[in-house]
Amino acid sequence: MEIKSRIFEKYTDFKFNIPLFNNDKVVIKEGNINVGDILLKRSQSTLKKSLYVPKMLNCKVEESEKYLLRMDGEYVERDEILAKKLASSGLTFTEITCPVSGVLELSRIKQGYIDILGEEVESVFKSDFTGYVNGINPTDGLTITSNAVCVDGVVSTKSSGKLFGNLEILGDGESILTESSLDVDYTGKIVWVGPYLYNRVAVELFERGAIAILTYSMSYNEFRNIGLPIMILGGFGSVHCDSLFLNRIISLKGKFVIVDCSENQLFVVTDSDIKNKGWFVDMYINQHVISRSTLTNGYIGRVLEYDQDSGMVMVDFGKKGTSLIHLGLLDFIDL
Repeated sequence: MEIKSRIFEKYTDFKFNIPLFNNDKVVIKEGNINVGDILLKRSQSTLKKSLYVPKMLNCKVEESEKYLLRMDGEYVERDEILAKKLASSGLTFTEITCPVSGVLELSRIKQGYIDILGEEVESVFKSDFTGYVNGINPTDGLTITSNAVCVDGVVSTKSSGKLFGNLEILGDGESILTESSLDVDYTGKIVWVGPYLYNRVAVELFERGAIAILTYSMSYNEFRNIGLPIMILGGFGSVHCDSLFLNRIISLKGKFVIVDCSENQLFVVTDSDIKNKGWFVDMYINQHVISRSTLTNGYIGRVLEYDQDSGMVMVDFGKKGTSLIHLGLLDFIDL
């Protein structure tokens, strides 16, 4: 008997915490949450410019902090030197100069980024879900119970903790993005970039303030080396991202999401209509499967026929056509 993998698993009474910062003004009270309720108001400075130290000084991410010449919270003027590294020859220095005036923010320096902040603005965080506020305190923040959908993935091993934000779909959500299609500012956002992520696009997004990137696949070497909060939901290399998966992800646009870097899971807080079926497959015909065969890897289809003696399965992959695949190269899924 086969066991189904739940690509989108629904959780009821999912409890999570939204951390609070010193300048946050909590509006919501303990009790029920309705769609449109204001949770909190947050005063934060706008991002004027981000600089990626490893690229500019040709150093490792973890070495970024030791080359800094200025302190967190300092006001810096344009053309002031922010960081300096002695060249391998020992004769010259490579420098990072400030491109704009502003306040230095070094909360992302361990990920290799120097941020320069501008004027302060107030952001209002509204609920797009129903639920219940269990408690409010400075240590745990807002403790909330609601419904959620969970998707398993792989997050960079250099990332830890939990990241929070609203899911932004870049472009149409289906195309592979380049730098030219990006907006100026993604401060505080968790973004879905489409079925494949290039390293240079990832760096640009983090330079523009994104806190996490979601994609279906990317090069393993680039994923390992970049060391930033990137979550892979499909696999490494050239892996087909099926339209059934894409449509489900795109439908979650704007939802409040939590990237759990330690558990390698994405939680989407939503009153979704997803209905999970049983874990076990007692009848193969008409079941949804995802192929792990070389020619159809990543495609999602429906079982038409199954030969028990040979273990071969006839699968309908829609526009891709039908294919005869061994049972061992198929994963049964609950989509």
